[in-house]
Amino acid sequence: MTSNWISIDQEKCNGCKFCVVRCPRVFSKVDDTIVGQANILNCNLCGHCISLCDPQAITHKLLDMQNFPPVKPEANFETGQFIDFIRNRRSHRHFKNKLIAREELEILVDACRYAPTGSNIQSVELVVLQDKELIKQLSEKTVTIFEKFGAAADQRIKELETNKESVPEQLSRTRIYGERLKEAENAGLDPIFHKSPAVLIFHSPKDSSAPKDNCVIASTTVSLLARTMGIESTYIGLFEIVARGNEEILSALNIPLNHEIYSVLIMGYPRMKYHYQVDRSPIQTSWQ
Repeated sequence: MTSNWISIDQEKCNGCKFCVVRCPRVFSKVDDTIVGQANILNCNLCGHCISLCDPQAITHKLLDMQNFPPVKPEANFETGQFIDFIRNRRSHRHFKNKLIAREELEILVDACRYAPTGSNIQSVELVVLQDKELIKQLSEKTVTIFEKFGAAADQRIKELETNKESVPEQLSRTRIYGERLKEAENAGLDPIFHKSPAVLIFHSPKDSSAPKDNCVIASTTVSLLARTMGIESTYIGLFEIVARGNEEILSALNIPLNHEIYSVLIMGYPRMKYHYQVDRSPIQTSWQ
């Protein structure tokens, strides 16, 4: 017989049926009693049944029952305040020469597990990179690869121009990146990680449910939480591009070869203070 992951304390159950409404594959009402059968076939460990059960009648064998604290309505933002919080966020690439404490990073890492994932797959993994020499090596490698991309793009652009064919914008951008990144590196700058005290690399198995979305949601959660701690960040898509399928880079970071890097953040204590929120173009919207 298939094992059952949940049990229901009938003395505590008040018969509200919220668990049945939320998860009818697991819960049902038989006569006047709520019953449930949860296993690998019908339960994805989301914990919603427990969160909905006010009298705490449901116990799940595979979840930490001590990690279901009461919801705190007062923790919500007022709407205008939250809009300001979002608009106050800027992408920072200039940081103080100050390490982020391990305790602070652990808070950010732990928050990742509460970010939503497709099918509640919870497959997002993290590399927290603080080794300055490894950061420098990976930055230099990224620049070298983009130099090659730029040279190839330049050759292709010349061929298209010779044949009087249009040049795709992406191709022109790739050539420019190759040139600019090398110029910045030659000037003693770090054009990839910007000498940040910490680099957070979000990766996931390639064949998992919505891996890119999961990693981006996790990194966005971290970047917003970091702001409450006086830590700012920015996304580094250039490294994500060169790391894609690059076994040498994955090996250097001890990332399994069946994983892909889907989001990268640099972060630290900001050296610049922005005094004004900035303008952005309105979102093109279709109301139907």
